[in-house]
Amino acid sequence: MNSTPTAIVSEHAKSTLSVQAELLLVVIIIDLIFGSFITIGNASLFTTIYRDPCRCLRTPSVFLIANLSIADFFMGIISYLRAGELTYKYCGLGDLPILNITEHFIGAVSILVAVSTLLAMSYDRYIAVIRPFEYPQKITNTRAKATNAIIWASALVMSVLPVADVKKENFLLAYCYSHFVIPSFILTAVYVKIHKVAALQRQELKDVRANLTEANRRKYLERENKMARTTLLILFVFYLSFLPYFINVHVLYFCSCRSSYAYRVYHYVANEFLSMSSVVDPFMYAWRIPRLSRSLRFCIRRRWTRRNVIAVWNRSYSNQIRT
Repeated sequence: MNSTPTAIVSEHAKSTLSVQAELLLVVIIIDLIFGSFITIGNASLFTTIYRDPCRCLRTPSVFLIANLSIADFFMGIISYLRAGELTYKYCGLGDLPILNITEHFIGAVSILVAVSTLLAMSYDRYIAVIRPFEYPQKITNTRAKATNAIIWASALVMSVLPVADVKKENFLLAYCYSHFVIPSFILTAVYVKIHKVAALQRQELKDVRANLTEANRRKYLERENKMARTTLLILFVFYLSFLPYFINVHVLYFCSCRSSYAYRVYHYVANEFLSMSSVVDPFMYAWRIPRLSRSLRFCIRRRWTRRNVIAVWNRSYSNQIRT
């Protein structure tokens, strides 16, 4: 009679461990898939911007997009690191503190750079739509490059704080509010303003005669408004992916349920959601921005043509040797 409850408890513990093992295996597979999509997609996007085959990507907006693609690329590296850490745990070898610290440091830098870059992109769209005639003087390539450098420097400094004896919970809470709550209010106000001004501009263009000057202005405004809508979609995806982690931090430090199995499952899910924006961003740019999609297609077509030429040359060369 006394052994029956013990047997039930041991069976329950075994079933719980098996469920945890299955959960870890699923998360490892998702991390590997996400890491592949993120690294390949963002590396292709950044390579296309760097090569600029159509000579149309040397603009401040595209420099900011390139900066965001670098930050997203490092999120792919984090997915691989997390897969390695969970594989180590899945094999029953415990935790890897060094890998965990590296993962958190790179993740903090990447997300800080991503949020700061989104703020810079929002300001870029604000000037382009609200004050289009002042845009060439206020937003230049040099200023965009300097902004990217400042963003990375400040992100590195902020991410060192947990190592410098700052309590982890204090850092995470400050991190969530300074890079999620406050920017969300600011960016919402900015895009409401952009939407109102864009609606007024579209109405003005309907009321004027369709001469050449107004046709050119209409094309310009349509292009800038489309870019603003693309940035808004990227921003929405980012905050949608960051919201579960924001909730996770508050549950971790303010709720007693943090020791439950359900919370551990949610913890893994929230970490996976952090990578969603990095998966979506390069495909969103390739779909929504004609210059990028055209340049990307050109790079792929040129690479495919080069491979075919090399293959034909190798076959002809091997035939000459046989002859």
